[in-house]
Amino acid sequence: MKLDYATLISPAPCYLEQAGHIKSPRLRDIFCPEVGYPRYNLYLSLLLSTPQHYCEQVNPTQASWYHSLDEEKRNLLSMFDLILADSWLQSAFLQIFRFFFTEEVVFSPENQAFLTYGEEPEGVIHRENFFTVCDVILQRCFVSRPDTSFDPSQVSGKKAQSILKKLQAGRQQKSSVSRNRDTELPNLIAAIAVKSRSVNFINIWDLTIYQLYEQFKREQSDVYFEIQKMSVAAYGNKENNFRGDEWYANTDSA
Repeated sequence: MKLDYATLISPAPCYLEQAGHIKSPRLRDIFCPEVGYPRYNLYLSLLLSTPQHYCEQVNPTQASWYHSLDEEKRNLLSMFDLILADSWLQSAFLQIFRFFFTEEVVFSPENQAFLTYGEEPEGVIHRENFFTVCDVILQRCFVSRPDTSFDPSQVSGKKAQSILKKLQAGRQQKSSVSRNRDTELPNLIAAIAVKSRSVNFINIWDLTIYQLYEQFKREQSDVYFEIQKMSVAAYGNKENNFRGDEWYANTDSA
């Protein structure tokens, strides 16, 4: 499920049918004492995790068990299967869903699912929609995941399993949050608060995480536009390829 650009930049929660309302958290929600930046990164890492990544890197005690499974079982294993068998993962994903859903979330052992409640029961997060729920949360956080249209819980048949094997092989190196000091969230917050004409250290905390990254992307484009504009003003534009409307060109990649 791919969210449209209007939904992604909106501060309003988006409704995922039969699950609940998923928000793009504001910076103040992420950096509050109850959550904090390291825990937020852990949330994203778990949302991106594959069974292999979780068993080998997050919880290495499970590595030998994972590799003891035959190839077909490994290919069909989903993160939701691990959650049902691992009380720590149940607790971790309960925290994640409570952070991103506007509804109250509980884990129901009887139903083998997470239940969401508003004023009345709202929805269910189960094996069949778990991948979609995680993917929508990641989109609202400006995080892309490779092969987001592919849901391993729906695989059946030898041909599909063969495709799955190839896709998962390509995913293993991409299943964690990228670490780049220049684009670390605290550094971007400081850079935008100083450079922006309207955002500062007082009001930046009201931006959603998606809005913050979109602001950064637009500020970055504006730097190049201003350089190009000054160059044309000083030396002309022999190629006649300067467009004055480039500063608001649609950069939506959603």
